[in-house]
Amino acid sequence: MTTQRSAVLPGGQMAIPAVRETAPLSPGQERLINSEFILPDGRWPAHGQPHRLRPVDTGAVLVNGDLDVDTLQAAVAALIRRQSALRTTFRFPEMLPAAQLVTASGPRPLAVHRIPAANDDIPGDQLRHIASQTPVNPTGRDLFTVQLIRLNGRRHVVILQIHHLISDGWSIGVLYRELSELYNALAERRDPGLAPLPRTFAQVCASMHHDRESTRMTRQLRFWAAQLQGPWPQMQFTATPPGPCNGSTRVDSERVRIPRDLVRDLRAAGQAAGQRGGLAGPILAALAASLYAQTGQPDVRVGTMIANRAHVDVEHLIGYFVNIAVMRIHVGPNLTMERLVASANATVAASLDNQEVPIQDVLQHLRRHCGLADTPLYQVTLALNTMRSQSLTLASLDCTDIDIESSGPRLAPTTIEQRWLLEDHGGELRGTLTYKTGTFTKAGIHTCLRNLDRALHAIMATHRTVADVIGEFEPYGHAGPRLEA
Repeated sequence: MTTQRSAVLPGGQMAIPAVRETAPLSPGQERLINSEFILPDGRWPAHGQPHRLRPVDTGAVLVNGDLDVDTLQAAVAALIRRQSALRTTFRFPEMLPAAQLVTASGPRPLAVHRIPAANDDIPGDQLRHIASQTPVNPTGRDLFTVQLIRLNGRRHVVILQIHHLISDGWSIGVLYRELSELYNALAERRDPGLAPLPRTFAQVCASMHHDRESTRMTRQLRFWAAQLQGPWPQMQFTATPPGPCNGSTRVDSERVRIPRDLVRDLRAAGQAAGQRGGLAGPILAALAASLYAQTGQPDVRVGTMIANRAHVDVEHLIGYFVNIAVMRIHVGPNLTMERLVASANATVAASLDNQEVPIQDVLQHLRRHCGLADTPLYQVTLALNTMRSQSLTLASLDCTDIDIESSGPRLAPTTIEQRWLLEDHGGELRGTLTYKTGTFTKAGIHTCLRNLDRALHAIMATHRTVADVIGEFEPYGHAGPRLEA
């Protein structure tokens, strides 16, 4: 890690003043760029062009009350000073490894827009238009922006946008909590109750880069090689076998909602089944039963986003840490729901103990030494984010999340058939199921959602078998599993 005075990005003459730190990309950032963001021809998608994974996360908060704009501006500035990832940009020189550059914290004025709105109207289309102007390419620009929209004297919308390269789901929770605390401390003329950060995100990235050759990573790699040893049967979601890989395909999405009373029951079921799978264990168990019913494949492998924050000193850092852990769950017709949840819990617990080795290193090892070749290791992904359960909490103000995010036209990697994203919103889980339109019809996806709901409710019926539960599913329109013992 070095300290510089200035840097020039390729493709232009824009200078970055007072670069304070440089660091290699984290393994997660490498994966995002190579597998999710960059198009097959090596370019970043242009504005409005289809992309695989949403590059910029957008949050919008409706604020009712006497918002102090100067205090908000000062709180944003303090957050940017505190969290170095919010002052990061990227350099992608030819023939050299990519790097991230952390700049000094200079003045960054709060963008303010005026959109008159009568009564309780929320101008969603206009807000989405403002948010959609953010470019995707992360070089030479601010990757965290806050915009304020005045609807009238006592009603505002705060739009927060952060590039996915410097932020994961855990980070969004940190961002909302710390921005709230900084605003409230300034408004109440007190010191903020935020502990000092032991390391910067750039320093953590440098450690991650160095640790890939450590004995700890070697041990974890051995665990995954044993956990994911072949064969690797594919899940067939339709009656027609999949054709040869042909690049990316179009995707669509549907909203998903799991109400808070069911979430509460699922947490309790996970605790009763032992291990430390938390909420992830029961949800993975229900998803595994649903996928078994869809495909007839008892060897269910789900690529699960995992926080990869095993060390206490990164708990309060904003940055992209996420790794992918492949949860392998074996489902059979005579398995009780209690045993299925216990198996999923144990799988999650073991994965947490071995979460640091990058998934790309696991894949490389399996291809070199275990004969994986081009077989997809997983065809379904799950991201479960429970780290931001509430909106901004600003003193004397009523704050409510509003949904203005639009995914835009999307592409999907050939091997991923379904992407499940679930986030905690006040105790309930909300999110999306993104799916390949070449594999699933909209009606078929609605069937998937209804059957998953049945599986989630069945988690509490501990002594029922998988065969009993999926016997009550709606038909998927193609051959399901053989349920004989």
